[in-house]
Amino acid sequence: MVQIGNTDLILQENQKTVKSNSNRNSNATVNGAAIAAAETASAARMPVKKLCAILAVFSFVLYANTLMNGYAFDDYVMVVKNSLVNSGFSGIPKLLTTSRMAGAGTSTVDNYRPLSLIMFAAEHQIFGDSPKVGHFFNILFYAGCVVLLFLFLDRLFEGRKTAVAFVAALLFLVHPIHTEVVANIKSRDEILCFFFGFLSLLLFLSYMERGKWRDLALAGLSLFLSYLSKETTITFLLVIPLVFFLYRRDNRTRAAVIAVVTVVVSLLFLLIRSRILAGQGMGAGVVGFMDNALATAAPATRLATAILVLGMYLRLLFIPYPLSCDYCFNSIPLSGFGDVGVWLALAVYAVLAALAVRLLLKNSKSPWAFGILFFLVTLSLFSNIPILIGSEMGERFLFFASVGFCLVVALSVEKWLFTPGQSSPAVLRSGKVLALLVPVCLLYSGLTIARNGDWKDNFTLFKADVEKLPMNAKLNYFAGYELIANQFPNTQDKSEQKQLFLDGLKYLRNALSIYPEYADGESALGSAFFSVNAMDSAEAHFSKALALNSRQYAASNNLAIIYMHKSNYTKAVEAYRKSLVVLPDNAQGWYDMGGCYIQMKQYDSAIAALRQAVRFDPQLTDGYMQLGLACFLVKNYAEAEKCITKALELQPGDVPALGNLATVYLSEGKNEQALDLFKKVLAADPNAANAYSNIGHCYFKMRQFAEAVAALEKAVSLHSGNDKDIPCLALSYKALGDKTHAMQYEAMAKKIHPDFSLQSDIADY
Repeated sequence: MVQIGNTDLILQENQKTVKSNSNRNSNATVNGAAIAAAETASAARMPVKKLCAILAVFSFVLYANTLMNGYAFDDYVMVVKNSLVNSGFSGIPKLLTTSRMAGAGTSTVDNYRPLSLIMFAAEHQIFGDSPKVGHFFNILFYAGCVVLLFLFLDRLFEGRKTAVAFVAALLFLVHPIHTEVVANIKSRDEILCFFFGFLSLLLFLSYMERGKWRDLALAGLSLFLSYLSKETTITFLLVIPLVFFLYRRDNRTRAAVIAVVTVVVSLLFLLIRSRILAGQGMGAGVVGFMDNALATAAPATRLATAILVLGMYLRLLFIPYPLSCDYCFNSIPLSGFGDVGVWLALAVYAVLAALAVRLLLKNSKSPWAFGILFFLVTLSLFSNIPILIGSEMGERFLFFASVGFCLVVALSVEKWLFTPGQSSPAVLRSGKVLALLVPVCLLYSGLTIARNGDWKDNFTLFKADVEKLPMNAKLNYFAGYELIANQFPNTQDKSEQKQLFLDGLKYLRNALSIYPEYADGESALGSAFFSVNAMDSAEAHFSKALALNSRQYAASNNLAIIYMHKSNYTKAVEAYRKSLVVLPDNAQGWYDMGGCYIQMKQYDSAIAALRQAVRFDPQLTDGYMQLGLACFLVKNYAEAEKCITKALELQPGDVPALGNLATVYLSEGKNEQALDLFKKVLAADPNAANAYSNIGHCYFKMRQFAEAVAALEKAVSLHSGNDKDIPCLALSYKALGDKTHAMQYEAMAKKIHPDFSLQSDIADY
C-alpha cells in the first residue's frame, strides 16, 4: 500500500512535471513567435528605410543641375521683386495677413498662399538673394514628397505591397512632368501643398491604427499647412473619405473623427482666406482671355476644349514631351464636339470612371480603384469644367494627379512582372522588373535633366519653349520682351545688340499677329522703341495698348514719361493718373506726378501727390526732398524744413538736401544756421557757384557786406546763374561806401532787372 501510495504520489508529481514542461514549451513557442515577428518587422523596416534613402538620394541626383540655375518665369514676381519677401523676417506678419500678390503689387484678383512666401522671406533674411538656396529647398522638399508618397502607399497597403509603393514613388520621382514644379522656385507652393498633404494622410493613418490623439492633432495641423501652401488641398475633402471609408475602414468611429477634423480644418482655412481677401477688396474676379482662352468661348466650345485638354494631360503622362512653361492662346486651338480627339478623350475618361466604380463595387479595397479615383478627383479641380481657372492648361496641375497614374502603372508592373504573391522589395531585383524599370527611369531621367536646363533663366526657357509652341502668343511675347528688356541693354557688342533687338521685335510682332488685341504685346513694342529713343513709335504703341486695355500700367507710365520729355505735363499727369488706378500704392508714380505738378506751378496738387508718394514709401528720400520744395514754393517754410530734415535723416550728409535746408533757413531768417549749412555744401564742392551765391546772400542779410562781396564776386566769376547776385553786389558795395563799384554793378543789374536802382530792396528781386 505504501508502495502503491508512493507510486501514486510519483505519478502525480510526474503529471505536474509534464504539465509544467508543457507550459514552458508553450511559453517558449509564444515567445519565439513574438521574437520572430519582431525580427520580421524589424527586417521589414530596414528595407523600407533603405528604399526611402534611395528615393531621397535619387531626387537630389536627378535635380542637382537646377542648383546651377538662376531665377526664371514667376520667380521674379514672387521672389526677386516681391517687397514683402525682400523684407525678410519683418515682412512675415504682412505675408500672413495679405493676399499672395500683395508684395508684388500686380493684381487685384488673388489667392491666399502665405507659407511658401514666408519661407522665401526667411531664406532672404538668412541667405540673402540666392537662387541656389531656393533651388536647394525645392529639391529637399521634393525629396520629402517622394518619400512621404512611398511611406503613405506602403502604409495604405499595410506593408503587403512595399514593392508596388516603391515603383509608384520611383515613377513619380523621375517623371519629367514635375520639372516645372521643382525647377521653378515659385512653385514651392505646389511642393509644400503636396508635402504637408501627404504628411497629413500618413498621420491620419497612424491615428486610424493606434487611436492616439497626438497623431490626429498633428494630422490636422499638417492639413492646415497644406492649405496655407495652396488651395489644391480642397480635393482632400474627397480623397480622405476615399481612404478612410472605403479602403482603410478598420474603425468607423475613427474614420468619422478624421472626416470631421478634415471638414473643420477646411472651413477654418476658407474662413481665414475669405476674410483676408475681402479685407483687401479682392474676390474671384474675371479670368482673362490671355490666361485662359476658354473665358470667352461659347459653353459647348468651352466644354469640348476642356475635355480635349484632359486628353492632352493623359498623353503627357505617358509621353512627357514636348513640355512648356505656358499653354495659353493659341497653343490649344478652341475645339468642338466634331473633333475626334474630344470624343476619344471623353471615352477614355468615361471608361476610367466606370472601371473605378466597377472595381469598387467588387472590392472596396481595390488599389486599382483607389489609383484611378485619386487621379480623377485631384485633376477635376483643374479641368475647367466645374469652374473656370486662371489657366487653360499647366503641367503643375498634374503634380497631385500623377500619383494616381504612377500607382496604376506600378500595379500593372506587379500584375504582369511580379512573381504571383510576391510583393516584397526583393522582387525589384528580378530581371523582368529591372528590364522595364531601368530603361523607363533612364529615359525619364534624361528628359528631366534636360528640361531642368531649360529653366536656367528666362532667356533660355522662353527661347526653348517658343520653338516648341510657335503659335503661343504669350511665349512669343515673353521671348520678345526678354530679348529687348534684358538681353539687349546688357550686351556691349553693337552687331549682337542689333540682332537681339530685331529678334525681339520679330517675336513681339508674332505675338500680335496671333492675337491682334494683345495689349501686353503692344505695350512691349512701345517699350522696345522707347529703349532706342524712337519716341513717336513708342507713343503710338503705348496709346494702342491703353486703347485695348485701360489698365495697362506699363503703357500709361511710360507714356507719361514720354509726355514729360516733351514738356507736355498736362498729358503726363493724365497718363500717371491712369497708371495709379492700376497700382494706387506705386510711390514712384505719385512722385513723378508731383514733379509734373511742380513744373505746371500747381503746387497744392504737387503737395498732395508727393504726400501719397512718401506715404506708400516712407524711405523715399527724393519724395521728401520734392515735397519740401513744393512746400517751400508755397512759402510753408515750417513744413518744408520738416520734410527736408526727414530726407537728411534717411540720407545723412546729402549735399543737395543740405543746400535746400539752408535755403529754407535763409527764407525763415535763420541766417546763421543757413550760413553754416551752405559752408558744408561748399566744403563738399569748392567750385560750387551756387554755394558761393547763397553764402553771399547770407552775409548780405547778416549785414556783413565785405564777406558778401567776396562770396558774390566768386559766384559771378563761376557763373552761378542766380539773377539776384548782381543786384546784391551793387547794394553791398553801396553799403561799403564804394560808389564806383556800386554804380558799375547797378548798370549791370538794370540789364537783368530794368527797374532796379541802388535804392531798391534786394528782397524785391
